[in-house]
Amino acid sequence: MSRKLTRGIRKYIPKVARGLPVGATLLCTDNSGAKELQLITVLGYKGKQRKIGKAGVGDRINVSVLKGKQELRKQVLQAVVVRQKKPFRRVDGTWIQFEDNAAVLIKAGGEPQGSELRGPMAREVTIMWPRVAAIASKIV
Repeated sequence: MSRKLTRGIRKYIPKVARGLPVGATLLCTDNSGAKELQLITVLGYKGKQRKIGKAGVGDRINVSVLKGKQELRKQVLQAVVVRQKKPFRRVDGTWIQFEDNAAVLIKAGGEPQGSELRGPMAREVTIMWPRVAAIASKIV
C-alpha cells in the first residue's frame, strides 16, 4: 500500500497510520525558537465530509506556536511531522512507534527553519523531505 507521486525520483511513499488529529500538541524538535506546537490543519488531507483531519509521519501541516519565542507565538506556520506516538507498520513488516509527537518548522519551499534537529526522526520523512533529513542527527 503506497501513495503514488506523479513526478520525480521518489515514485512510492509508504502509507503511514495517521495518529495526530487536528488540535493535537506536538514538540518542536528544531532550534528555530518554538517549543510547543498545536496542529491546525493537515495540508493535502482528503477525508470524508465532516471528518476531523489527521496527520501522520511525513505530512505537511499548519501549526500555531503555543510556547517559544515571542516573535513566533500566535503565528500560523508550516511544519513536517517527524515522530508520532501511534504505532505504524513499515513495508518490511516491522512496527515502529516513538515516545512523543514531534514536528519540524519549515519555510514555504520545504527548507527547514532551524539548523539542527534534536532526537530521532522516522525514515519515511527522508523520502519526501530530503532537506529536513540533512539536518537530522539520527534517522530510525
